[in-house]
Amino acid sequence: MKKVYIIVSILFFSLMTFAQSGTQFMDNRPWQEVLQRAQRENKLIFVDCYTSWCGPCKQLSTQVFPQEKMGEYLNSRFVNAKYDVEKGEGLTVGKQYDKEIKVFPTMLILTAQGEIIHKVSGCRPVDELIAAIEEGLQGNTIYNLKKEYDKGNREWSFIQKYLNLLETAVERKEYEKVAREYASRFPVDSLLNQDIWNIVGKFVIQTPFSPEFRFVIEHIDDLDSKGLVNRYQLECKLSEEMGFAVNSIYLVSNKTHSEDTLVMLQEKIDYLRTLLKKPVKGFPTSLAELSLSESKIKQDVNQLYERLCVLVECGFTDRDILLANMLKYLAQNLNNKAHLKRCIDIAEYLKDISSKTSWVQEGFDEAIALANQKLGSKK
Repeated sequence: MKKVYIIVSILFFSLMTFAQSGTQFMDNRPWQEVLQRAQRENKLIFVDCYTSWCGPCKQLSTQVFPQEKMGEYLNSRFVNAKYDVEKGEGLTVGKQYDKEIKVFPTMLILTAQGEIIHKVSGCRPVDELIAAIEEGLQGNTIYNLKKEYDKGNREWSFIQKYLNLLETAVERKEYEKVAREYASRFPVDSLLNQDIWNIVGKFVIQTPFSPEFRFVIEHIDDLDSKGLVNRYQLECKLSEEMGFAVNSIYLVSNKTHSEDTLVMLQEKIDYLRTLLKKPVKGFPTSLAELSLSESKIKQDVNQLYERLCVLVECGFTDRDILLANMLKYLAQNLNNKAHLKRCIDIAEYLKDISSKTSWVQEGFDEAIALANQKLGSKK
């Protein structure tokens, strides 16, 4: 028993020593107390803004801030405060700095008067966090660099520094804006330059109707051979974005019968078809779905029926909701008994092999019910 007591005492003492050697926080204390202490001690303020449900926040709290090196750095330079910004005094702090707190955790560096100097977002190792804070203390803050950017500085070394800080602060919209503006100064084939690709590659593959997206599709081999991309991951992303574009055409066609809109949709279909003929993973499925949407937009029921039958027979059955909706449309508009019966067979087959989620199953059930109702009225 005595040995157990000694072991427990040693563990308790070790934990207490570890906690005391780490970062010392004013934990959810009134904000005015923090400001007054900072002014009295002539220190800057370091604020950890967190929430109770944030995993990275807990990681910072339990693995990073308690470390001796982190404590030595922060305790000597700052009055440290932490706030759950969803309750108590944290609500006041969160509201005051709501434009800066966009993700969790966000760490703010403030003057003793509460003016923002710098911010760092996300959980990161001790050395990396200290380096990110030091950048701000040396004047390399997103606020200072934004002023310089707005004055027209477009030197590559400056742009790199600014983008790195925007990434550190998780300012995604501003990062994309600056990256796109910088890349737009060069011809589209500059995407084959590693520096340009590194800053804008992840954005240009999200916009299927842009010239950059088309360039990427037409130069996958070049991007791959230069080692700029993981070809498999790139093709998966291109296919995903194409799928969204094709689906958006279908959704818009459901909402309007305006001739101008339908003409615009047909132009988009013609454009996407040229891209979807490229040998990219997943493109054949999107091309098949595009052909269905085209028939529906043209209100060519027989063509839609024939295309859907062929595509199902060929195994293009990936998008359950789209197929269910196409079958419902056919059930409502077909007049041929044999075709209606075939739609029922297809719906039952797809229901059996599709996702078992309720709305998918209900979609096929509705198509079957509509077709049976139509057949019943024809007896």
